[in-house]
Amino acid sequence: DSLAFPQSVVQYLRGEIGVPPGGFPEPLRTKVLKGRGLEPVEGRPGASLKDYDFEAAEKKLKATYGETNINFKDVLSNALYPDVFVDWKAFESVYGEVGRLPTHLFLNPMKEGDEVELEQGVGRKFLIKLLSKGQVKEDGTRVVVFEVNGERWFMPVTDNSLQSEGSKREKAKGPGTVGSPMPGVIVKMNVKVGDSVKEGESVASLSAMKMESNIPATATGKVTRILVNIGDKVESDDLLMEISEE
Repeated sequence: DSLAFPQSVVQYLRGEIGVPPGGFPEPLRTKVLKGRGLEPVEGRPGASLKDYDFEAAEKKLKATYGETNINFKDVLSNALYPDVFVDWKAFESVYGEVGRLPTHLFLNPMKEGDEVELEQGVGRKFLIKLLSKGQVKEDGTRVVVFEVNGERWFMPVTDNSLQSEGSKREKAKGPGTVGSPMPGVIVKMNVKVGDSVKEGESVASLSAMKMESNIPATATGKVTRILVNIGDKVESDDLLMEISEE
């Protein structure tokens, strides 16, 4: 009754995708459903489904993710797999369009010296080479150096593999500190160390609760420390950066 099953198995035993040839395995099905307080779906699942308003769903998704970022395929995906779709859009907001990446490159990280050619459209080819992965700094970040069509790109990233399970970020407290307003993922950084900002100016963006939120500067001055990178997961009040008076 209490044995852990994947949600997909529980849904199958409930009858949410129909009745298999020969029926369900008993007494397994009855015990699984009883242990979770679920009632079986009788007959064809689609017959008892409520009507789905695709137009309303499309408007809601476009309001959340932007007019140009939602098509009918997205609306259908959200209707069929709502939780998976939300997770995917959160991933996409951090890493962008990855559909054109070769499978081996998506699954396996590049090694120093590896070179790959990517085609992002007609006449848009990029020759990318991983030159080096810098040493991990005290704050858990390292600088990864790429060469893109002969031009060097320096990308700061957080190396989560080296963070201890009990490690925690500093918390924002005191004037000039900018903290995360809620748990989420950093999807955009609008400033760098040394930049001058005004109070209220957007310094970063956070993806949380299906929405992207701008994080404002808490003071006017110069950015002296930045403790996060794009793609980092943060909790409420985690310190993102510090601003000092000029």
